[in-house]
Amino acid sequence: MYPWLWVWSPQVHFPWSGSVAQSIEPNTTWFYNMIPPVSGDAGIEAQAFQLASYGTQLGQITDVLLDIVKDSEHLSPKAAKSLKELRSLKARIEIIKKRSAQPTKIE
Repeated sequence: MYPWLWVWSPQVHFPWSGSVAQSIEPNTTWFYNMIPPVSGDAGIEAQAFQLASYGTQLGQITDVLLDIVKDSEHLSPKAAKSLKELRSLKARIEIIKKRSAQPTKIE
């Protein structure tokens, strides 16, 4: 049976006296939630990223593009400059990959 003054019974919560249940599962969907609906489907982006990261996809596109234009002599000056920068960028990325793939020495 309820006490007759149960409506006025105070509930006091001191620090650290409440529920301490907390979800500690990491939220890994924050990146896909930032994709606006007009730009694409976040679910499809997540599935495509699981198959190959954006770096892998761009690397494959770069390899194909550089292979297609390697013998091309008829480029505008702007395209030739961009091609030179793309080759330089690819070379720098390969250096980064080789540097990170080398095992570190433990002393």
